[in-house]
Amino acid sequence: MSEMRPLLPTGRFSHILVATECSEYSRSAVALAVELAQLFSGRITAMHMLFSNPEFESIALEQLRTQELNAARSTGEMKKWVESQGVACNVEIRRGVHPHREIIDAANACDADLVVMGRRGRRGLARWMVGDATARVVAEAPCKVLVVPRGATLWRKTILLATDGSRYSERAGVVATILARQSAIPLRVVSVVESKGNQKRMALATEAVDRMLEHARSQEVVVSGEVLESHPPADALAAEALRVGADLVVSGSHGRTGIERVFLGSVVERLIGKVSCPVLAIKGG
Repeated sequence: MSEMRPLLPTGRFSHILVATECSEYSRSAVALAVELAQLFSGRITAMHMLFSNPEFESIALEQLRTQELNAARSTGEMKKWVESQGVACNVEIRRGVHPHREIIDAANACDADLVVMGRRGRRGLARWMVGDATARVVAEAPCKVLVVPRGATLWRKTILLATDGSRYSERAGVVATILARQSAIPLRVVSVVESKGNQKRMALATEAVDRMLEHARSQEVVVSGEVLESHPPADALAAEALRVGADLVVSGSHGRTGIERVFLGSVVERLIGKVSCPVLAIKGG
């Protein structure tokens, strides 16, 4: 095995942007963001988008005003509740046509460390993916993205880390280790290969897992790891999450075209759609 090089530092959670619809789909996302902010002494910006464009505003001005009043009331109640939990909260209401664009612009504007958003579910069984807005935010956001299904809570059992040895998944490993240590729960590290008979791929996968194990142990985190043989990768990761009872999955959002391209685009989206727990996508920036 080659000599281990130092892992890149990452893992801030000081400013969390929560994209909220003020609906049942975003309620769990807001509650989890509050718990995360409490854990890391962070603050929250709650962003709500109103659909609006010049044509709509010209024919439905009264309707838009009603929407603004309702949004102000709902976000105001949310801000009051968040602050009652001891977390500083700012509220931002944006107008736009595309939710993903407004979320990304808001994350850039407030220099967010993390975007938290609720998951509505799949759109289009042929793709086995989550909604288009969620997929676009995961792909284009400037920071980490946490996708939260309805009913999810802060992780208290096991964190599953998926790695392919790329710089993207190394960052994911650092963040997963921080979260496991801060939450005092075990970390499970896996890498996926299509065939263990491919010695080159197995060597890469084994090194990737060993590297994360060494880092986690250096941080006094209880950790175990394994190379899994399966295809497609998202199915194997989802099955492993269920087997170990993971209540958070952490992965890089992109990666090298190495070990079965575990983290390229649609695979992460498929994984989000297949697991019942939150998924944290770590960006490469």
